[in-house]
Amino acid sequence: MLTPIRKQRVSNIAVEQIQQLITTHQMKPGDSLPSERGLMEQLKISRVSVREALRVLEMMGLVEVYPGKGVFVADHSRSLMQPLSDWLSLHQEALLEHFEVRLLIEPHAAGFAAKRATEKIIKEMKKALERFNESRAERDLIGMIKADAFIHALIASATGNRTLEVLMKIFSSRLLEGWKASLRTEGRAEKTVEEHGAIIQAIEEGNEEMARTRMKEHLENAVEDLRRVGFSGKPEPIAQA
Repeated sequence: MLTPIRKQRVSNIAVEQIQQLITTHQMKPGDSLPSERGLMEQLKISRVSVREALRVLEMMGLVEVYPGKGVFVADHSRSLMQPLSDWLSLHQEALLEHFEVRLLIEPHAAGFAAKRATEKIIKEMKKALERFNESRAERDLIGMIKADAFIHALIASATGNRTLEVLMKIFSSRLLEGWKASLRTEGRAEKTVEEHGAIIQAIEEGNEEMARTRMKEHLENAVEDLRRVGFSGKPEPIAQA
């Protein structure tokens, strides 16, 4: 029998080729990869596809991208394949800082989104949540990380505040510690589906207070799940407005 051919995104093929490049040339942590422009020219793909591929490889812990400096092979000990307890022991401070900043900003962003979100962007949130759930069903961790981060970026975009939108793009593209860790804890993916659904519902209903509360609960629940598997950090509570 023939095996059905699955349509692949260009960025996914690029991910495979860059992985092969690293393996074939036995590249070591710290070795330099071609620049974004170099990858575009060699792979004959767009800048958007190159950046998407590099983002996936960053999530996998295979490369590190430093704006203005280049793309480098990462230390494989940072891979998603590393036991979560070992990963946590090395990233306690970064994880604490990640959640402190998100707890400071995102509940308020959700409140603004409830006040300002358009029907179009709410539909995008719902589609992103569907993609998250599909990835969860397929046990596709990277797919879940991408969809999760995208939902939060959409909420920031829904505020209409460009500065906030830029901040969330930085979180979701460069500061991935929280997404990498929390979605590996048992049961967190299932809880995330419910929690994201509650946040989106509050935004759709225009309930600012509920949107803030649901986002705060979502982030605090993620932290609590991480504490059960070895995270010792305790983000400072948000001051009540």
